[in-house]
Amino acid sequence: MSTQSKGNYQLLPHCATHAENLIVVATCDGASSVGQIGNEVARRLTKTYPDMVRMCCLSAVAAGSQTHLDIFRKAKAVIAINGCQLMCASNVLKQKGVKPTYEVVVAKEGASKLPTLDFDEEDVERIARKIVSEFLSQFRGERDVS
Repeated sequence: MSTQSKGNYQLLPHCATHAENLIVVATCDGASSVGQIGNEVARRLTKTYPDMVRMCCLSAVAAGSQTHLDIFRKAKAVIAINGCQLMCASNVLKQKGVKPTYEVVVAKEGASKLPTLDFDEEDVERIARKIVSEFLSQFRGERDVS
């Protein structure tokens, strides 16, 4: 399993084909600063560790897509990045029978929930580092995540 390039695009491993080898991420993409931070953290983890981490479509899971449910069920591990205390990412997964392996709530990590689509880069970096140090680092033996 490896990533490829096509023009300016970084092509990722197909999550349905490689789910058992991937840590799959479900994230809030809510219309607030914390939702956008969660989405950006998921994007960065996927782009930084493309052979290890892969964000997958939470909306498809919520809609009951069997293909997407199977991806989350087969995954090596599941990360839920929630924007606020409503914990939508975690709750959608749990309602569909998928238990997150690791959960984080952006608003509990010092980021303010504001009615904006803008976000602070420092919040994104801090939360991404937290996920790497608290969770992804345990997979260090399989692949260096530093």
